[in-house]
Amino acid sequence: MPAAPDDHPTIGAVVAPEVHCATLNLRRRVPHAAGHPDAWERRRDAVVALVTSEEPTVLAVQEALPTQTADLTARLGSRWEPVVVGRGARGGGEAVGLFLDRERLDVVERRTWALSRTPSRPGSRAWATAFPRHAVGAVVADRSTGQQFLAVATHLDVASPWARLRGAQLLGRIVRERGLPAVVMADWNCPAGSAPWRALAEAGVVDSWGRASRQVGEAYGTYPHYRAPRVGSRRIDGVLVTEDAVVERVAVNVRRPGGVWPSDHAAVHAVVRWDS
Repeated sequence: MPAAPDDHPTIGAVVAPEVHCATLNLRRRVPHAAGHPDAWERRRDAVVALVTSEEPTVLAVQEALPTQTADLTARLGSRWEPVVVGRGARGGGEAVGLFLDRERLDVVERRTWALSRTPSRPGSRAWATAFPRHAVGAVVADRSTGQQFLAVATHLDVASPWARLRGAQLLGRIVRERGLPAVVMADWNCPAGSAPWRALAEAGVVDSWGRASRQVGEAYGTYPHYRAPRVGSRRIDGVLVTEDAVVERVAVNVRRPGGVWPSDHAAVHAVVRWDS
């Protein structure tokens, strides 16, 4: 039997020089009756409760519609700075992005890349995607350690294996070219160990799960879809880090604040540090 909703272990408090990185597909808002488990109006407070209780240093989100980004920005308050950009040519529409802990991090640079053959052209498509895919990044300076690192949020294509692979290869090149310690967080739309994850590992961006000193809780799949989480199911969401990172602990977070699932996906957390 699964534990009660709020009895699942959390990843624990984070202290300097650790950086708490988390990724969560918010599940885009679609029309539902108010009590439906997928209704944003039902899930919104659970997302806020999860974020404020876990206190990530860097949170990546996917499938954020403008109203959802506005809701989270208002409800999370001034502590977390949103760096969230839509996939359209002018930055509108469904978004991916970051919420950054202002108490810990200073934003040095913001960037957006199209996952296409023309990454500097917003809204561009390639590799048989039905609509644009993109990545949003920020170079941040950690005031606790003086370390700068690159944080990237993205969401690979759901339908095209070719697009997922080429998108992953592009992300690997972006990280290599920046030459900074990095964390890349995503709904990868493919399981850990598949071709896109391997392509990133070849570029030196590796799955935090296998490098962690400690795994907190069970190895749940990350797409429970509002049902009881299953150990050993596919982990399609993940936190990847450059090889210079020390990964202290990782978890798939299946907490349900107030008995409500925050999303159809489960959040993934990794606590990392970079030794100067």
